Amino acid sequence: MLAVLLIATALLGVWLVVYWVEPLGILSVIERATPNVIYRVRTDLPVVALSFDDGPHPRFTLQVLEILRQHDATATFFLIGERAVRYPDVVSQIKAEGHEVGNHYFKNGPTLTHSDADFVCYLEQTEKAIGISAVSKLFRPPGGVAWPNQLRLAQAHGYKCVLGCAYPHDPIRPPVWYMRWLVGKNLVPGTIVILHDGISDPARSIEALPHILTAGRKKGLRFTSIGALVREAARPAETS
Repeated sequence: MLAVLLIATALLGVWLVVYWVEPLGILSVIERATPNVIYRVRTDLPVVALSFDDGPHPRFTLQVLEILRQHDATATFFLIGERAVRYPDVVSQIKAEGHEVGNHYFKNGPTLTHSDADFVCYLEQTEKAIGISAVSKLFRPPGGVAWPNQLRLAQAHGYKCVLGCAYPHDPIRPPVWYMRWLVGKNLVPGTIVILHDGISDPARSIEALPHILTAGRKKGLRFTSIGALVREAARPAETS
């Protein structure tokens, strides 16, 4: 019994480290376990992708757009379909400023209880609401969780399923210093950052954002959208 307790405690400790520290060294294990999900892009180019979830929001999304404008950065906004229907002007502004939009499902809740037919219906409703380009179709399941068959359905509809490798858990409102530290330490070429502009109070995420952008610039990194990162990494290296 003691041995079982010790093993359980050790496993819990490992899980807590992975959850709160997000060591990049363990990412290869996660990628092998879930090969249908993109967590990062393998590249030596000094480029990272920035993404925001759960918008559009009529106030917070505009604040994020202003910060990105000031830092000459672009990003991918994973939008919730029913919110996009409510705030089409914000969706239009995201696109007008050169950012990418991705599919974050139609409702702000898990997909796990939805039938395959309902899943596809909500996926397509969101695609229509936000006007996703056929050139780059990205899907991020709400809460980062979906059944494997749902991911296969998304892929069958032309989507790449994307999560990330620098996620400071901002929906649960950790301290700003933690958010800066977690994202900053994981800023390497090909990193995908996850933040939120559509949660009930993203004030800490918005406060941390300028520091994150500055930290990346100091490392010589450029912030772009996920689609742009994938395309740049796929280009053949230039030869002199």
